[in-house]
Amino acid sequence: MNTLTKISVLLVLLGIVFQVFLRPLLFVTLGIGRELQPLSGFPYQCRRIEDPRLQACEDMWLSESTRQLFLACSDPIARTKWVPNIGLLNASARGLNDAVIALDLDSPKGSSFAYRILKTPKFQGVDGDGRLHLLAITGSENQNSQTIDLYLNNARPSMDTLTGLSLDNEKTGANMTIEHFQLSTKTSATTLLHQKTFHNPEIRTPNNIALAPLGGGFFITNDHGTAKAGLPFSLAPILRNGDITYCHPSNDCKTVHRGLSFPNGLIMGMDNRLYVPSAFSGGIKIYKVHPDKEIEQVDSIDIPYPIDNLSQDGNGDIWAAAIPKLSRLLESFENPMGVVSPATVFRIRRRKHAGGEWEVEKVLEDRDAEVLPGATTAVHDVKTGRIFLSGIVAPFIAVCEPQKK
Repeated sequence: MNTLTKISVLLVLLGIVFQVFLRPLLFVTLGIGRELQPLSGFPYQCRRIEDPRLQACEDMWLSESTRQLFLACSDPIARTKWVPNIGLLNASARGLNDAVIALDLDSPKGSSFAYRILKTPKFQGVDGDGRLHLLAITGSENQNSQTIDLYLNNARPSMDTLTGLSLDNEKTGANMTIEHFQLSTKTSATTLLHQKTFHNPEIRTPNNIALAPLGGGFFITNDHGTAKAGLPFSLAPILRNGDITYCHPSNDCKTVHRGLSFPNGLIMGMDNRLYVPSAFSGGIKIYKVHPDKEIEQVDSIDIPYPIDNLSQDGNGDIWAAAIPKLSRLLESFENPMGVVSPATVFRIRRRKHAGGEWEVEKVLEDRDAEVLPGATTAVHDVKTGRIFLSGIVAPFIAVCEPQKK
């Protein structure tokens, strides 16, 4: 091989590396050159809701029929030490007061809403402490039994089963589970009844949960795949080590799709398709779910932003909380009480004309972090038009009301 040929091959390889690895990292993940818009450019009136119990709420789920917004909340300071999904693995500093909060949307109270802190009696927690370490939350309504099923991503630490002491989670990674609870649909309900703990070798680095259609069970994204700590964990988004895993109600789990870059807050759409965003390469992949719960990619939506959690409203529109400025979000993890990162929210829907392409609209963006939290979840309430926003380290949540014409 002569020198010219070697140079040509090298240039081709460098081009591949740039397109496959560096380009998404620079222009999507890091957002180099991305121009953001001020909140004043959008037709909403937004306000913060500041309350000690409504902090560090990584995820939310709306029960449409009961008008309750369920939030998975924690402690902003503790989040700076213990979030296994981004490699924060100081188990001794984890939050000890995480809770599911039920916000009653039809009961305004000042600038906020009436809420209840849901208790979890008889839940064992870690070594009998009864505590949850919350990240994701999703649910379903059972009209016949008048109950609500909630599924929670519980980021519990790895423990020594003989001594009951915490292992070195920096080396072992967390020992995460999916917890199933149930409560009455009555808006006065204050108790979550524990139904089951899902603990399986395939539940490795779970990010979020989507309930499966027909036959039960659920899908999760393992955002770092098999890598729970160390260098393999750090490289997982670049090496596309993330996966999608299905768990049967019996607790049997199987990986159904591999090769993903930091797959994040997936949802099961009203069309029984699985929508999976990426917090590294951006965009959303769409999968058809087969009866045996194997999945097949059938579509994708190009959004050049890292995307955290998805939600779907009563109209079928999908709402995506995006990360417009990753560097600022990382700063907020260092100082959650003093630094707020910008937020971006997209609405995604099918166009009504023939062909049915996807329409992606930027609905909110807060370039200067004036009001909104660094949002990891956005939920739209169709009845009122309000958009609720929460963030994994944000010491507040926010609500945006449509401006009156």
